[in-house]
Amino acid sequence: MKPKVILLIYGSGGHKAQMEKLLIKINKEYEEGGVSFIGITESEASILHPDIIETFEQPPFRNKYFSFINLFSIPRKYYNFISCFSKINKKYKVLSVISTGPGLAIPFSLLFKIKKTKIVFIETWSRFETQSYAGKVMYKIADKFYIQNRSLFKFYPKAIYSGLL
Repeated sequence: MKPKVILLIYGSGGHKAQMEKLLIKINKEYEEGGVSFIGITESEASILHPDIIETFEQPPFRNKYFSFINLFSIPRKYYNFISCFSKINKKYKVLSVISTGPGLAIPFSLLFKIKKTKIVFIETWSRFETQSYAGKVMYKIADKFYIQNRSLFKFYPKAIYSGLL
């Protein structure tokens, strides 16, 4: 029988900090249920936490500061993504996916959504007047979409306001 896990997808910097805060809050609810966590993150952004039993590092899907797409990197990123998804799928029963961003969340969420896994997305706390790229897409995919600033209701009218993590 595969271990039951919640998949955490986060990036570096603020995405990681938000996931660490969220993990502290939700950890208490899942301790008795035999559920552990696994992570997918950008390279070198792993969270060291006793309930995260495994972390898969992935290269970022895009450079947010540079709009040019490197066509030579697409096959490698696609291979890394499919390989990571296959390993997770074979080894674990993913109960839900929770992400604080970045765009890395999009392809994994799409595949797990096909498998009828619940998707939760938390728009970053640094957004007040604009949407993130991941937020624009994940708003359409996620079963629950949370915002941390009320000003974002103008972009995400059906979102759930959670306040800051």
